Amino acid sequence: MCELLQIIRIAGFALCAVAGLTAVLSANAYCKKNGINMNTFEGVFELYRRVFRFENKRLSILMLSTTYGGAIVMAGVVAITFWGQGQGCDFHINRLAR
Repeated sequence: MCELLQIIRIAGFALCAVAGLTAVLSANAYCKKNGINMNTFEGVFELYRRVFRFENKRLSILMLSTTYGGAIVMAGVVAITFWGQGQGCDFHINRLAR
């Protein structure tokens, strides 16, 4: 059971990493195409203004599902970690402390 939980944890982290990278690269391409400077606060606010107005539906769905879906997946990973540790699994979270 502990091996399965470890695989689920790693898959959750990998899913969030891939989704986050996809969202950042898509947002960067969108900003370059529309002349928005993503390196400033005004540029990021402009990007998210367009995301929340659904001016580009694909980008909006990608950004919002990555933001909120990633948070839900990470909360699930934390819950699985604590539950597994309660069942006696040792996930070696902090290897430096050993």
